[in-house]
Amino acid sequence: MKWFFILIAGLIILYRDSFLSRFFQDDFLLLKLSQQNNFFAPIANFPYRPVSIQIFYSIGRFLSGDNPAGFHLLSFLFLLGALFFIFKISKSKLATLFYAFNISLFPLFFWVATSYFVLAAYFTFGTIYFFLQKKPWSIFFFVLGLLSNELVLVLPALILLVDYRSWKRLAPFIAVETLYLFFRLQLGFPTASDYQLILSPTKFLATFRWYLLRIFNLPEGVRTGVSPIIYILFFLLVIIFVFVLLKSKLSWRLPAFAITWFFIGALPFFFLPNHMSSYYLTLSLFGPAVLVGKLFSKNKKLGVVFFIGYLVLAVFGLDYLSKTHWIILKPTL
Repeated sequence: MKWFFILIAGLIILYRDSFLSRFFQDDFLLLKLSQQNNFFAPIANFPYRPVSIQIFYSIGRFLSGDNPAGFHLLSFLFLLGALFFIFKISKSKLATLFYAFNISLFPLFFWVATSYFVLAAYFTFGTIYFFLQKKPWSIFFFVLGLLSNELVLVLPALILLVDYRSWKRLAPFIAVETLYLFFRLQLGFPTASDYQLILSPTKFLATFRWYLLRIFNLPEGVRTGVSPIIYILFFLLVIIFVFVLLKSKLSWRLPAFAITWFFIGALPFFFLPNHMSSYYLTLSLFGPAVLVGKLFSKNKKLGVVFFIGYLVLAVFGLDYLSKTHWIILKPTL
């Protein structure tokens, strides 16, 4: 597992500034709420996420008080856990590398409040891993995932993509999901205008394209003033990927798996054009990562070129985001 420690070192170097990133916005309210004794009480005007809000912030406070460094360290450790499960599921170092260094996930490092996506990734991929291993831990992880992020509702569909022959073993998951939905309907879901579903084909295609561009590390918000190196590397990666894909003799099932997973993994967000954020791809990225890993395992020379360009683009892209993105710049309060 030496390569995994190299991956960890690379992430620490790339996101070194995030460990000192300040609290802001929702963090202050969640810090206050974490001091309450009832971890599972609903929070007014917040979705019901007791594990990723009350429990997570309580553990963070226990580790470092009001110092955000402990919270960022906790998020980082859960992300490493998610990467471990991704490797165990995909059995691909390249797929794990592709997922780990996609800068769409940068908010998970810089903003503590995105803990609900950090834990969603950890419990989702943990559930799938234990399900494939036929371990009882899978249902436990699923419950914790639902109590971290309602997006985990798509997990049974993702499991079917991985192993459709095990559909009979999904009965307990469907039962838990049904009970969860009944309970959540009593509490309600976010009703802010930004979270209103818009079922428009035109807006769907525009939103889908926006998320699709993030796959190859094109940072969000690129318009004017961006280094031409970012565009050059991005188009180079796309060209190499398309060339290798067309040249490969892979079954159509793998690209279909990647596209379907990408869609299901972020299903509700493709219909929220007024509230687009790159970290909504936290679950979705696994599908394309598996495809990329498989493609370049069979074409190592172009794989080296692709992944060097991918990592360099991650560095340039994150540098661009550090100068332009509101999550990193954070208003001083």
